Amino acid sequence: MNRALDTWRRGGMAAVVAAPLLLAACSSSPERVAGPAGPTGVASLVRFTDCDDLLGYFRDNALERVTAWGLEGLDEEVAYAASLSVDADSAQPETLTRQGGYVGPDHGTSETNNQEDGVDEADIVATDGDVVVAIVEGVVQVVDADAATALGSVDLGGVGAPSELLLRGSTLLVLGQQGGGPVGDDGFSDAAVPYGTGPARTVITEVDLSEPSAARVVRSTRVEGEYRSARLIGDTVHLVMVSDPPGLDWVRSEGPSLADEQAALEANRDLVEASTIADWLPQLSVDGGDVAPLLGCGDVGVPTAFSGFTTVSVASLEIGSGSAPTSSAGVVGSGDTVYASTERLVVASTPWSSVRDEDADDVAPSSDLHAFDISEPGTTTYVGSGRVEGHLVNQFAIDEAAGVVRVAVTRDASAEGPSSSSLVVLAERPGEGLVESGRVDGLGETEQIQAVRFLSPDLAAVVTFRQVDPLHLVDTSDPTAPELAGELKVPGYAAYLHPLAGGLLLGVGQHATADGRTTGLQASLFDITDPTAPRQVSTVTWDGHTSAVEWDHRAFLLWQDRVYLPAQLWHSGYTETVASVDVDPAGLERGPTVDVTAELPHGAGVKRVLVVDDRIWLAGGSAVIRVAEGNRAVGDVVDF
Repeated sequence: MNRALDTWRRGGMAAVVAAPLLLAACSSSPERVAGPAGPTGVASLVRFTDCDDLLGYFRDNALERVTAWGLEGLDEEVAYAASLSVDADSAQPETLTRQGGYVGPDHGTSETNNQEDGVDEADIVATDGDVVVAIVEGVVQVVDADAATALGSVDLGGVGAPSELLLRGSTLLVLGQQGGGPVGDDGFSDAAVPYGTGPARTVITEVDLSEPSAARVVRSTRVEGEYRSARLIGDTVHLVMVSDPPGLDWVRSEGPSLADEQAALEANRDLVEASTIADWLPQLSVDGGDVAPLLGCGDVGVPTAFSGFTTVSVASLEIGSGSAPTSSAGVVGSGDTVYASTERLVVASTPWSSVRDEDADDVAPSSDLHAFDISEPGTTTYVGSGRVEGHLVNQFAIDEAAGVVRVAVTRDASAEGPSSSSLVVLAERPGEGLVESGRVDGLGETEQIQAVRFLSPDLAAVVTFRQVDPLHLVDTSDPTAPELAGELKVPGYAAYLHPLAGGLLLGVGQHATADGRTTGLQASLFDITDPTAPRQVSTVTWDGHTSAVEWDHRAFLLWQDRVYLPAQLWHSGYTETVASVDVDPAGLERGPTVDVTAELPHGAGVKRVLVVDDRIWLAGGSAVIRVAEGNRAVGDVVDF
């Protein structure tokens, strides 16, 4: 076995030689940079520094596709985007002792379970050890952590509904969503209408919490488009938004006759001809002031293969210094899954052709990967794109280090054969974008990927499932020749993987019978010290239960040697609990269970578990609860 696997056995990680960054330059004429062409291939993207040229691109493509009811395919794209979950984007490998204990901050307070070290993810709850800030029934509430009492709510001024939070020092950033409604003089909706009732707006609200009992809104920025996700690196926030053409009010045929249709079609063609660049690209407004472009025309990458009219925008802003972006870049295309390291932000999307022709026999669904350089604080630069055949399970299916992107994908069953999964390695190449350098195919034939964890630059864990859970360990130490190191088949599957010290891996998912029928929540401990011969150490199960950890990594908490899992039981009534399991290299054992069924309305369960000053707290959709000493009973239910 190679050096990389020997390094993993010793608990270390092999170094990766840094590759030069690929930065796309601007020119006075259309510039070709790397973009997606076909499965695992790249061709050209065009970036226009002249807005007239970019406008011409939108107009020409729209005139080919405009109908008597608007743009061909736009409604389908909107419906597709609305159905996507925000991955929410995932779990950082905490620094563990040999016994698996968490080395937490001095103040005994946990942090959001992030995918990458040094990259904070927005969440529905945040704490600095003195206060707990949580979104409760659509309202941002501030709680005194010592007294477990409400200090007050944050008045967002009726603009948008809060979705997620980021807290840095005394500055709170509320990331929200606003629907459409009547359009005011500033081009934005004056009405705080519910999400989903009109054109989407992302609302970024900066709140001063220096006096927690008197939270004060400093400023609020509205951006045209749907909020997808956010990452905080140092003091820089990187936001991902997806927007349809914001300024085109399409005419729709009001009658059944051909004359009615023709009149509507001509009106829509006239609308396209008269459109400006502001009608196609997202705009923003700070505190209701003048409307300004979010993206410069030279900041937008346009695939040479038509990719629709939706724009993926990545915007950077400095927390505490204003809520208007300092830098932004975008790509014409859809976007759903977001991954970020400290160097790169990658947005994965389904190409327009896959959305439009998903039922066609000759079109295999694929995923585009758009990479942005975020290595410099406050700066976002488009790097390049690539395409892989298949779809991603969530953000954990992507990883980046030193210009090398690894992605795990599943290709569904087709006339060509059964479903199977692959791990593809892509390298950044100047002028070419993300180009495939190596791959491993045939992982879990007839199965689907359920979980992925990139454990180091040299090793990846992939879980597939149909009837049993094959845990595949893939050696990626040579990006040009990745190979399957070892695998293990056990009943059930893991939907979330969490690395521990000493070559141990914890999986949370579902136990299953031999025929693939799931039976309840399961936590499994694997010894992967030798990646060529992984073994299951032990399992703990909760019959009939499910957990939010299975679809949202941020619900997972490892504190000291104990893992906390929000759990629900729907058989013979409804039970809402927080299960726990004690982790030891020798195996897993059940810990105490906290039953909060009586404190939470039916279905409004525990979404997060956190530690504040060494006390366990629970945050749900309708309540914030501090658990009594000993973690065995409900203690303080905060009254709002």
